[in-house]
Amino acid sequence: MNATLELDVLSVVLLIFAIALASRSLQSKPNNRWYILSAVTLLIVIGTELFAYQVDDIGVSSQIAPHRITNVLGFGLSPIVCYFLFRYISHTKYQQRSKWLFLPFSINGLLSILSYFNGWYFYVDAMNVYRRGPIFALATLNMLFYYGLCIVYLVKTLRAYEASDRPLLLFILATPIIGAAIQIVFPPILTLWPGIALSLLLFYLFSQEQYYSFDVLTGLRNRLMFMRDLSDLQRVCKGPATIVVCDVNELKKANDTYGHTCGDDLLVHAGGLLERCFRGVGKAYRIGGDEFAVISTKEEPLEVERSLSLLESQIKLYNKTGPVPLSLAIGWSWCESCGGNLFNTYVAADNNMYDTKEKMKQGRR
Repeated sequence: MNATLELDVLSVVLLIFAIALASRSLQSKPNNRWYILSAVTLLIVIGTELFAYQVDDIGVSSQIAPHRITNVLGFGLSPIVCYFLFRYISHTKYQQRSKWLFLPFSINGLLSILSYFNGWYFYVDAMNVYRRGPIFALATLNMLFYYGLCIVYLVKTLRAYEASDRPLLLFILATPIIGAAIQIVFPPILTLWPGIALSLLLFYLFSQEQYYSFDVLTGLRNRLMFMRDLSDLQRVCKGPATIVVCDVNELKKANDTYGHTCGDDLLVHAGGLLERCFRGVGKAYRIGGDEFAVISTKEEPLEVERSLSLLESQIKLYNKTGPVPLSLAIGWSWCESCGGNLFNTYVAADNNMYDTKEKMKQGRR
C-alpha cells in the first residue's frame, strides 16, 4: 500500500470516529448536523480518491466512464466540505446571506459535470489516462474560498478565546495548509484531504472543549471558567484586581409575563452590553441563571468605574427601544493584591450586589 492510500485509509478512520462523536450529542446540539454533513461529504470525496485507484488502469476502456464519474464527484463535492464546515463554525450569523454562499459551489458542480465531456477540470482520455484540465485551478480556488471564510471568521473571533487556546486553534486551521504544501513539494503523496480530515477532527474536539467553557445562550465565559480564572489569578497574580457582580432584576416576572423567550433576550442583551462596556478592561462571565460577573486586573479601579458608567448609559439607551426594560443590580469590590485575596473580593462584590438589589426593591415599593 502506497503512502497516499495509507493516509486516505487513516483519514477514513478519523472521520468515522468524528461522525460518531458528533452524532452522540446531535439532539442537544443541533448545529452538529453541519459538522456531520461536512465529515460525511469529505468521507465521500476520499472514497472517490480511493476508488480512482481501482479504475485507473491504462488502456482499459471499460474503466473510462467510472474513472470520469469518480472525478466528477470528487471535484463537485470538494468545496461543499468547507461550506458545511463554515456553517458549523459560524452558527446562524450568516443565515441571511446563505443563499449567496450556494453560488460558488453550484457553479463548481456544473463545471465538474461538464468536465466529463469537455475536460475543463480534468480529462480522462481514450487510454484511461487522467490529466488536469485547463481550469483545474478554479476548482481548488472554489474550495479555498469556503475554507478562507472559515479562517476569516475564526480569526475575527480570536479575542473570544483564551490566550492559551489561540495557538492550538491556529495550528488546527493551518493543518490543511500544511497538507497542501507537502502535496506541492511531493506531488505523488496526496496529503490535502488527510490534512482536512485531521483538521475536522481536531476542530470538533477543540469546539467541544470550548462548549464546556462558554455559556451557550450569551456566548460569555461560564461559571466553570470564572472559578478557574479566579483560582489562577489568586495563585499567580500579585497585582490588584476588581470583581464586578451583576444580577438581572425581575427576570422571573419577565418570564412569567412575556414568556421565557423574552427572558432569554434580556439575558443575551445584558451579557452583550457587559461584554462591550468592559472590552479591554476585564473579562465578562455568566455565572448563574441571571447573574453575571467581570474580572479586571487593571491597576486602578477608575477604568472599571468608567465601564460601569458606560454600562448604565447603554442600559438607558436600550430601554428607550427595548420591548421589556432591562435593569441590573450591580456590586463591585477592589483588592490591592490578588494573592490569597481574590475569593474574598468576589464575596464582597457579591454582597454589595445583593445590598444594591435590596435597595432597588425598596425603591420600587
